[in-house]
Amino acid sequence: MGLTIACVYNDVEVRRHCLDRSIVAAAAGVDVQYIPVDNTTGQFASAGAALNHAAQQAEHDVVVFAHQDVYLHDLTRLEAAASALDDPSWGVLGSCGMTESGALVGRLRDRVILIGSPAPDPVEVQTLDEVLFMARRETLLAHPLSEDPLLAWHAYAVEYALRMRAAGMRAGAVDTAITHNSLTVNLARLDDAHHHVGDLFPAELPVRTTCGTVTGRRDWRDLPVIRSQRWRRTWLKQSAAAARVHRAVDLRVVIADIAHEVDVVGYSEADPLHLVNVDRAGSFARAVLGTTVLERRGRPVVMTATDVAGLAPTIAPLGPRDHVLVTGLTLDDLVSAWPLLDDGRPWLAGVQWDEVWLLAGPSAEELPREWGRPQAMPLRVGSGVR
Repeated sequence: MGLTIACVYNDVEVRRHCLDRSIVAAAAGVDVQYIPVDNTTGQFASAGAALNHAAQQAEHDVVVFAHQDVYLHDLTRLEAAASALDDPSWGVLGSCGMTESGALVGRLRDRVILIGSPAPDPVEVQTLDEVLFMARRETLLAHPLSEDPLLAWHAYAVEYALRMRAAGMRAGAVDTAITHNSLTVNLARLDDAHHHVGDLFPAELPVRTTCGTVTGRRDWRDLPVIRSQRWRRTWLKQSAAAARVHRAVDLRVVIADIAHEVDVVGYSEADPLHLVNVDRAGSFARAVLGTTVLERRGRPVVMTATDVAGLAPTIAPLGPRDHVLVTGLTLDDLVSAWPLLDDGRPWLAGVQWDEVWLLAGPSAEELPREWGRPQAMPLRVGSGVR
């Protein structure tokens, strides 16, 4: 069927390393038109304006909008996902979205963790994330992306999904086999964008998005002083999880969102980080075979995905001083795999949400200073030392 892939970029090196490189590596057998839209000098005031410009140049029936820091592992899988748009009831599809009940749908690698429930076929959602989404060219020409200044760089896919639903079409999340190798978190004016979405679609409230829930009202919980203390509730809950991990495998434990704190790990250009994603559902591991190397600020991360049974064989060839990060474990996974992983190398355990991660290498012995913050030190495990 062929695909037009478009992105608006402000960092050419990131684009070349991620999106460009993946298209070149995976394009065999798929007819791809690639339209990178240069915004390095800020000539476009919004993502919508830049991507609408690309849609007007599209030669294929389906236009895929992707961030510059996305790596496409399998264009055949992406093309198969796009073929669902042959059903005119689908107005827009994306790699990741939220249902009205608050479920995250669409399996992908976000930095170093796997997120979202598998969706081999499209699953209807309320909103979509901007990381990758697609629509028929004719739909985009009839209903362009919003160029509203309040949605300039945030929530434009959220708005588009809601607009398609208001027009009687569906928004869906579907697996596309991608890694989002994001290096930064841009929250500037995100709240303004969310409140504007709530104003535009009051009948959809509450609006669930991958960046939070839009309630349509501002209250005392939005005050900066209240927000700054929200970590305490999460810390208490995660401290209980850390205590269970500590009792199960007698490791020191920290509380850390490793997806956002992976860059505090002391790997380097000469000593890369070996990432192993445990994919219990198996869909991502089956789609992404072998290893992929992506850099984070010049430091390589060697990425692979496997099921729990493949975890120990994947790690075994690595040296005792290699930097190894394992993500996606449940407590039961950790207990069952630990006898094979306890091979004498130093290990550190971490908890985030309902998952456990493991780190081996020098950073497991000398903790990064960021993990000495009160937020990272579990209440019931004390200092985190055995």
